[in-house]
Amino acid sequence: MYDAGARPEGYLREYAEEFGSVEIDSTFYGTPPPERVLRWAAQVPDGFTFALKLPREITHEHRLLVAQPLVEAFVASALEFGDKLEAILIQTPPDLGPAEIEAVEAFVAALPAGPRWAFEVRDKDWFHGEAHQRLRDALGTHGVALAVTDGTFVPLETMLHELRRPTASHAYLRWLGPQGAFERFDAEVIDRGEQIAQWVEALGDAAPQLARVAGYASNTYAGHAPATVRRLFAALGVPHERPERVEQPSLFES
Repeated sequence: MYDAGARPEGYLREYAEEFGSVEIDSTFYGTPPPERVLRWAAQVPDGFTFALKLPREITHEHRLLVAQPLVEAFVASALEFGDKLEAILIQTPPDLGPAEIEAVEAFVAALPAGPRWAFEVRDKDWFHGEAHQRLRDALGTHGVALAVTDGTFVPLETMLHELRRPTASHAYLRWLGPQGAFERFDAEVIDRGEQIAQWVEALGDAAPQLARVAGYASNTYAGHAPATVRRLFAALGVPHERPERVEQPSLFES
């Protein structure tokens, strides 16, 4: 993915030469100071965007309760991205279930205006019964996208059904796969062609209802996230060019 000899501080700049957006995982562990946000933004061209995870202090420790000052502080920092802010993801813990629907409704209703928001649930019980409708109503009322995730939490068929019925004019997609399935992350190991074909069909159905789509792949989905995104682009017919990279010569080449 990176040029030979590239240093970590240059990874973002090189990543932005090929791809148009990135999901920042580090914000899950704490709110970035505004100066760090500005430094990230300065490294990428106009048109590139960042998606940020809301800190786990809000989602996992406070479980969405009594967290409004923390949310407002995070948003104030995130807005320093300006047009380079794609969305903020609210990734809830796996054990946050339908019994906490009132907390979810109150939290979503109080979200600050400005950013695009996405809400991810990881308990499959959210997808049937009264809680399912209340969740969709809360998200739809406030223009929050239900994050559609290909992971190990909710069956893919269920997720793609939700994608076809978006709760907002923007979609937030994630390809995660199972944790601990790979020893290295430098090549595709799992053939995800069948799943990607299902995604393409569902996106085609949802497209008339959407003004914007953001999607992010993890190395744990097929073994190499950049290859997954390239495969998705090809399947969707999205024009994409890979930049030429300088490869490290082998010590054993003559």
